[in-house]
Amino acid sequence: EQSLAAVESYYEGLDVPPKFYSKPDSVPLEESRAFFEAHGYAVHTFECQRMMLLTHTSPELLVHKCPVQIFAGAPLTGAAAQLVTESCGEKDFGLRLIDKQLGAGARVSFAYNRAEIPVSFCVGEGYGSAFYLSDVYTAENFRGQGYAAAAVLAMLGFARNPDMGYTDVFLYADDPAAIRLYEKLGFRGTPVREYRAFKGGLPDLYTEAKE
Repeated sequence: EQSLAAVESYYEGLDVPPKFYSKPDSVPLEESRAFFEAHGYAVHTFECQRMMLLTHTSPELLVHKCPVQIFAGAPLTGAAAQLVTESCGEKDFGLRLIDKQLGAGARVSFAYNRAEIPVSFCVGEGYGSAFYLSDVYTAENFRGQGYAAAAVLAMLGFARNPDMGYTDVFLYADDPAAIRLYEKLGFRGTPVREYRAFKGGLPDLYTEAKE
């Protein structure tokens, strides 16, 4: 109750309805659905792939030979902040969230085009001995050119450094194109059931999908 109140207080004034997504350390849906629904949340369940890094990258993987930089700690600024904001589509909410993750120890890798502007990024954070990849995004005009692969590979290089102590690298994916990319990167998937909870009702995207 106290955690939920703190989250909803944070959302006040942002003009964005509170939402919760499944994360590696989330309370399972079977235990949390009644709690969310009792507090006015609509729960959307969906099938996705829980993908583990199990093998080497495929020779068919398209990787753009471009500069990649990994950020940690400080809040994002400039073009990097703009790209993160664009990826979310909800004012600066996505940027606020990733800045909080950075402050808690996460990393963000950015791939840059020839004009030295970041066009793709990947977020990674540790959960004990496991490393979780999330929020892979590429600007629309630069998709299909290997920028996402470059950003993810940089993050994998960080996670697989023996000094970091991570023994497993994993992610969740439900988009067919993303799954194909991750398989070429060396990930293999297992179907799992995940959830998202939205205050006040499901967004149009989910209600249209159900129809």
